[in-house]
Amino acid sequence: MNKILLLPLLLSGCLFAIDSDMDGVDDVQDQCMNTPFSDLVNAKGCTIRSLQSDSNYDIILGAGYSQINYASQEKTDTFTQTMQADYYNDNILVQVAGSYFQSSSPSFKQSGLGDTLIALYYKSQFGNNLTVQTGVGILLPTYNSGYHNEAIDYQGSISFQYDFNDHYNLFGGYNYAMVNDTDIPNTVQYQNTQSFYAGAGYAISDGTRISASYAQVQSMYVGTQTVNTASIGLFYQLDTHWFSMLDYRYGLSDTASDHDGSVRIGYSF
Repeated sequence: MNKILLLPLLLSGCLFAIDSDMDGVDDVQDQCMNTPFSDLVNAKGCTIRSLQSDSNYDIILGAGYSQINYASQEKTDTFTQTMQADYYNDNILVQVAGSYFQSSSPSFKQSGLGDTLIALYYKSQFGNNLTVQTGVGILLPTYNSGYHNEAIDYQGSISFQYDFNDHYNLFGGYNYAMVNDTDIPNTVQYQNTQSFYAGAGYAISDGTRISASYAQVQSMYVGTQTVNTASIGLFYQLDTHWFSMLDYRYGLSDTASDHDGSVRIGYSF
């Protein structure tokens, strides 16, 4: 008789067992509560190994407008569509980026692909505030201008970000490109180029940041004035996966577009 009464009580105890973090170990026996769902745990409910990957990806599509064609240095309405794909693994970033442009003016029309960038970057952390990123890349000649600039170019870069606190930061960077295109006598002469930028940012909230910066870009064409611009930018996190970026640049030199803007939207997974 006692055994018959004991069976329902045992079944009742099994039916009402609680496993709050869903790791397969009941709360009454779980010594490590709230372990991530992706973790493998031992009989005590404590993590043995995490199955969560350190790798993630994003794809960013964009559209931009400027008032100059940098190949012809002619004041030209230019619309650009951009595509960028990034792969992150711990401190390593692999990036592929390309573009398609359409330029038109009363005396000039041109459209086609821009050069395609394939780059590798490595991020180093110095203390809690300073992050330094170094990179190397190649520029594939998917752009055809008709001026013998269809060689593969190489570039190296270094950039930094210094965070004063959760809201304020300073950032900057330097880029050097080795241009391998063939000169056209009495028409075009090419040169290696360098560029740098510097600015400051402010985080309004966890998902919203604004920035202001100055950039100077040397032209690949010998004798062409350096391009100087001032810009402001906005980053906004739409949700867990989607994010957006808005940029506006104002030309400070005759070789720069008077007004230049772009909007980009990305998805991370």
